[in-house]
Amino acid sequence: MKKPAFFTLAWWTQRLSMIIRDEENFEEKRKINYTPAQVGSIFFLFFLVVFVAGFGVASLVYSGTTAVGEDAMMRRKLVKQDQDIETLVAEMKKRDAYLESLRKTIGGEVEKQDIKAPKDTLKKVAKSEKSPKDTINIDVLSEADVRLREEMETRSANTPTTFSTNKGEQLKDMYFFSPVKGIVSNKYDSRTGHLGVDIVSDKDAPLKAIYDGTVIMASWTDETGYVITIQHQSDLLSVYKHCSVLLKKQGDFVRAGEIVAIIGNSGELTTGPHLHFELWYKGNPINPEGLIALAISAPIESPRS
Repeated sequence: MKKPAFFTLAWWTQRLSMIIRDEENFEEKRKINYTPAQVGSIFFLFFLVVFVAGFGVASLVYSGTTAVGEDAMMRRKLVKQDQDIETLVAEMKKRDAYLESLRKTIGGEVEKQDIKAPKDTLKKVAKSEKSPKDTINIDVLSEADVRLREEMETRSANTPTTFSTNKGEQLKDMYFFSPVKGIVSNKYDSRTGHLGVDIVSDKDAPLKAIYDGTVIMASWTDETGYVITIQHQSDLLSVYKHCSVLLKKQGDFVRAGEIVAIIGNSGELTTGPHLHFELWYKGNPINPEGLIALAISAPIESPRS
């Protein structure tokens, strides 16, 4: 019988047999009839199943990897958002605290803790009241500090004040805080050598910086006791004398309205608790009442310095 041509319809449909025999006696065990078309269909179905299964597994692996990656990315975004929110909350709290402090300062209010805080320090100062200058190490003062102290302490009462309208224009555009709430008991008078104003206020009243600046001197002098001097912009200096406690040290940056000291009665040139406040512009003393809204009353018998 002639065999059909290879891969023709007759070849695919021809019936074939596969006989399984015993290896020892060649006894026929099983006979399987098949056609090439059946074998091809079985292999095609097998490879189709394998392909579909492999494609499905690959899809699951890819989607799982993508999901894990997206989940990790989402977690990082959430963590960053949490950090940003915490930072914003902290900044808002700082801003609210600053605005509240500013509101109370402008309104003349002082929280109890503002005054209580330094009272422990006041007790320490009281223990060494006989010689408070011993608490200041004069040896560590810089040359500039010493020169500034000597210049400000020995400035002649006849020093001309060169605060003209033109030179003071930039100062008039600045908003100054009052250093303390009280009564002006002794006004500025360059003729008598009183180069500042004396302000009488409550006991342990906090003294505040009139404007943003840097503390350039926080020390003790025999005549004026505890003194703190702040350098502001436009060559302006503010000086707070006869303090009982200094709350800032040399080099500290302070904000307008920030408490820098406590009113007191230290030094030889004083007869009672008060603040002697001075303003120096371009090396010359000026009348603080010309720039700062201080509580003004007719001069009364009071401590002088």
